[in-house]
Formats: sequence, structure tokens, C-alpha cells
Amino acid sequence: MKHNKKVIRGGTLLTMDKNLGDVINGALLIEDNIISDISANLHEFDHHEDAEFIDAEGAIVMPGMVDAHRHNWMSLFRGVSTEESLPAFLVNTFYAFGSVLTADDMYAAVLSGNISALNAGTTTVYEINDCVNSPEHASSAIQAMKDSGIRGVYAYGMQVYDFKPAGFKTQDERLNNATEIANTEFNGQDRLSMGMLISDLGTVPFDYTATQINLIDKLGIKCVSHTGAAKTSVLLRGLRELDDHGLLRPGHLHAHSNGLTGEDWKLIAKTGGYVVSTPSSELQMGMGYLPYQPCVEHDIPFGLGTDLTGVTTDDLFTQMNIALQIERAQANDKVHQRDTMPFEITPTVRDALYWATMGGAEVMGLADKIGSLSVGKNADIIIIRHTEGFVPTMNVAGSVAQMTKSTDIDTVIADGVIRKRHGMLVGYDLKKIENLSQTAFNMLKHKAKSFTSLSAVDVEKFFKLAERKATYHFAQAYNDDYFEKMMK
Repeated sequence: MKHNKKVIRGGTLLTMDKNLGDVINGALLIEDNIISDISANLHEFDHHEDAEFIDAEGAIVMPGMVDAHRHNWMSLFRGVSTEESLPAFLVNTFYAFGSVLTADDMYAAVLSGNISALNAGTTTVYEINDCVNSPEHASSAIQAMKDSGIRGVYAYGMQVYDFKPAGFKTQDERLNNATEIANTEFNGQDRLSMGMLISDLGTVPFDYTATQINLIDKLGIKCVSHTGAAKTSVLLRGLRELDDHGLLRPGHLHAHSNGLTGEDWKLIAKTGGYVVSTPSSELQMGMGYLPYQPCVEHDIPFGLGTDLTGVTTDDLFTQMNIALQIERAQANDKVHQRDTMPFEITPTVRDALYWATMGGAEVMGLADKIGSLSVGKNADIIIIRHTEGFVPTMNVAGSVAQMTKSTDIDTVIADGVIRKRHGMLVGYDLKKIENLSQTAFNMLKHKAKSFTSLSAVDVEKFFKLAERKATYHFAQAYNDDYFEKMMK
């Protein structure tokens, strides 16, 4: 018999709902894909005899994690970038692999990446799909998201790679494809929606960027950009230029943002923008420290993402822990400079949990649907069982934020459907997915033999030229007519 009701009983419900708080030894009722009720009474919903009962005694029940910046199209390149700076990564990995990735590779990568995310307790992803080499690439990525069962936003990427044969001759062809997808692929979809990853700021003429953002508005989809990721560089900036032309819109999600200045932060706050940080890649690749404190100071919504498995694990628990301890270290250092010790540690573990749940939901524009265990929200829920320490945890929130691994995820419910149970993925042909991924991996590994990795000297030349192009492109935002208009 197929159940459309589920009851989770026992454990600690770490709801992330400010009105409910933590519910000890309570119960939660799911009807179809909605959380329909939550009770502090363990047996409140026992009379629902047609429900599937899930025992969470001794476990932690919490909302599914929200990964607000994830390049699943690169999920097959595991570990390839663990010693690369951002400029080296762009030349030797990003553009190289992107130039040979086929539509079949895309499907395998996005499917396996999303299932890996679900296995690690992530139920929502912002798929940053840079590599749209052809219409078939976009369709493959979207189909993979649908087949995985994950919730998410598909960000159609405007990046151009040296893919042969080229799938698009012009930007207009690419934008027409994005328009067609927005009008067809997501009709009737509650679980998935669409966004656009605009061309990396400064890498294309300014009017290209303006055209992309205006189409985003017309289609009513979400906007995301890699913003301020190259600390000390003019690349990936241009917020003043965008704002001068009314192109910074509410809900624009700025990824990374480590190199932004005070004026940039004011512009994001003024225009209702959001920020997502990917701690592992930002710290390794030389992007700078995390942008959490400026977000706090300017009241800008802040979430977390994993970025890519070329650098780190693909679970948000790792990102939470790194982000939390980096922010604490910087806060502590300010205290040490006053020649004393800190007597209070901030941020808190609850702050970190917020970044990976409600924070992620907010920056993805989904806070009314996910991010907390709240009546009326979608049933995206995980159950965590810590089994290594022989005894239960004394601090539920602390153990989740600082001590949890993918192997601790007992159960994953995404949009009301059980995707992992008793520590095992369910409902997938895992052998088929493994074969599909391995075939794509083998082909990409073979193609990678033809890549020529640039030396540090040549990478620097590439980056310096890109900076000069960015200066030129940003300057295109202004002309004599603009200044004459401003003087009136």
C-alpha cells in the first residue's frame, strides 16, 4: 500500500522555526508533501492508522539542508582543484573541462551530484549550471534534476566555452533558448524553478550583461552572479555601473562577494540583494575571508553553498563548520588585539544552522516553502543519528553544526518522498547511476590528457588581460549622453 501520510515520532525536533524552537520527544505529521502538524505529544498522531510511522527516538529531526550555490555539472571532477588558486582553476579546470563536456556528461554529472547531495542531507540546491554548451546541455541538466527528486533552482548559465561544434552562434540564440526553457520546462513544477547565471561580470560587453538582466526580469526568473570573488581585482565587480543603470534588482543573489568594498555592500543592501558564501573554495582559492560580517552589518540575507567537489566534500556540514570557526577566529582575533581573552564565543552554532537552512531558503527566494519545520511548509526533512560516540549528544545544535558527517544521515525526505532510510539511499537504480557516471568520468579523464595546463606565470598573464578587458567593459556603461543626462 502506498502511503501519502507519514508520522515522525520521537527524538529532538530542531525546527529552526523561531516560534516553535526545539521540540523534545514530539511528533510531526506529513500529508502528501506538506508538514500538516507538529506536536510536543509523542502520540498525538497515533490515530492516523493509514500513515507510515518513522521512529526517530534518540535522533535529531531537522529541516533538509539548503545548498545555495552548487556546480553539480562539475561533480565528476572530484578533487581536481584541491591545489588551484581561482585564476589557475579558471584556466586549467573551468574552461578546460567546460570545453569538452557533452550533454550526456551533463546528465550524468547533475544526476549523480544531486543524489550525492540528498545522501548528505541536502534537499534543496541552487544548480549553478555555467556549462550550457547547447540546448541539449540545458535539457539534460534539468531532466537530471527532475529525475533525482531534489528541490531546487536551475540557473541557466550564460558562460561561453570553446565547445565544438558550437551550440549557439550568438548571445541572442542562447537567450532565446533560455526563454523557451522558462516557458516550457517548469510549467506545473512546484519542486523546481528557473534562474539565470549571468555572464561573469566584466568578462563580456556591458550591454550583454544589461540584456541578460532585462530578460531575467521579463521572464520572472531568479538572477545570480559570481560577484567580487577575485579579491583586489576589478574582475567580477561593476556593481556601481549596474546600479547606475538600474540593473541591480531585488533578489539578485551575489555568490562569494569576498572582495567587495563598503560602497558595494551599501548597493547590495539598498537594492535588496542576497549573498551566498562557499567557505572551502573561497578560502583555498584566494578569494578572501567570508563575507558574513558585512552581511550582518548591512542586514543582507546570507546563506551557504558547497561550490564544487573539485575542492571539497559536497555536504553542507563541512561548510557550516568551516564558516563557523573562521568567523569565530576573526572575532577572537579582534579581542586578542585588546590584549585580553574572549569571554563569549560568536557566532553561535544556531547562527551556523540558520545559514544552512533558513538562510539558504531566504537567499533562494524559498523561505515560505522550506528551511524550517513549520506547519504548511514542504516536507523536506532529515533525521540524524550520531552513532560513533557510544552516548547521546549533550548539545543537539552544537553536534549538528560541528560534528555531523554524511554517514550520520539516517533518513532524508524530499518533497514528502523518502530518498534515504536507515542510512541507505532508496528509490534509485544506483548501479545504473554508477555506470552512467563512471562512463562519463572515463571519457572526461581521457579528454583531459589533451589539456595543456598553464604555468603560474602564464596564468598571471591570462588574469591580467582579463582584468583589462573588465575595465574596458565596465567603462562601456558610460558615455557623453549619460553624463549630460546626469548633469540636468
